[in-house]
Amino acid sequence: MKFSEVPAPEALKKSLIQAISTGYVAHAQLFAGSEGSTALMLALAYSQYLNCENPSETDSCDQCPSCIKAKKFVHPDFHYCFPFAKSKLADESEEPNAYLPLFRSFLEEMPFGTLQDWSQKAEFENRAPIINIKSVRETMKDLQLKSYEAKYKIQIIWLPETMRKEGANAFLKMLEEPAPFTVFLLVSQQAEQLLPTIISRTQRVTVPKTDRTALSSFLQSRFQAGSAQADLAADLSEGNISEALLLLNEKEDDFHLLFMNWQRACYNNNLNKLIQYMEEFQSLGREVQKSFLRYSLTKVRNAMAISQGAPETVHLPPAEFADLEKFGKIFTLDFIAALLTELEAAYIQIDRNAAAKMVFMDASLRLAAGFAKIKAAG
Repeated sequence: MKFSEVPAPEALKKSLIQAISTGYVAHAQLFAGSEGSTALMLALAYSQYLNCENPSETDSCDQCPSCIKAKKFVHPDFHYCFPFAKSKLADESEEPNAYLPLFRSFLEEMPFGTLQDWSQKAEFENRAPIINIKSVRETMKDLQLKSYEAKYKIQIIWLPETMRKEGANAFLKMLEEPAPFTVFLLVSQQAEQLLPTIISRTQRVTVPKTDRTALSSFLQSRFQAGSAQADLAADLSEGNISEALLLLNEKEDDFHLLFMNWQRACYNNNLNKLIQYMEEFQSLGREVQKSFLRYSLTKVRNAMAISQGAPETVHLPPAEFADLEKFGKIFTLDFIAALLTELEAAYIQIDRNAAAKMVFMDASLRLAAGFAKIKAAG
């Protein structure tokens, strides 16, 4: 992957390239970003540039043998360590290498993907993917060998926070005694969960959320999204590329209609309608349920911005803006805070596999009670 393909700040790319050009290549680097960030993309671009045979001042050449193998994820000196669980797609194997072809395919399709994206791709079902001790031992074995053809031997470790204690301690030993010209690139979405001893032995690269303009351009160039559709997905996803892609594929006008109808049913305390929307919510599937709740959180924040005199910060189609403007007149700041709390709690419960019907109805009844207080007070 080239740096030019990554929708990350140019200053960050430049700093990574400058470190290489000045000969300062830390043996262990932690690319820390949130879910759906460009952290993994940057690590892949950095590793390709590191071993490029004809790099320019701004990017790898993308044409030399090293670059060609790197972008296909088949370079013999590039190694990958990642979480997995038993899957029928790999014959229920417990060996990390059995999942490498699937992971290469995942990197080609979604280098910005989340753990849930990877779980869906590999069909882990309800099993929690982890980096087990076997994966760490395979990594140790790989790194004992000399480089085949490149100057640097690269070890990309995606989501090291999924290591169990035994594996993390074994990995720590590798960090303490690295082989010459070995570079560890840890890519984390929850860096705070790593062992402090691991963090202290890495150079941190903080990867910010993708800004709205860069994300919209990325969606248009890579996925041929229309400008208006891309702008809306970029705005609602709040920098999460994986979420933006899901929003592109799920019809946002349907989400908006469900959100508005749901809030109206809560406002009117219409139990029959709430049961109807509960069934509709249940039919969405867990990942889309989470997406809808994130969408709802953004819509509530937008309604607050409109009601508090900051409409210029809201980028929505006129019809949706008008709907939120009406809602903003009903919402008080206290109610908005309570609404955000309820939606965040519902998201966490769905993420933890709680029964969607119960989560949705519980949140609905709480919101209905909040609306009743507003009406009684005013």
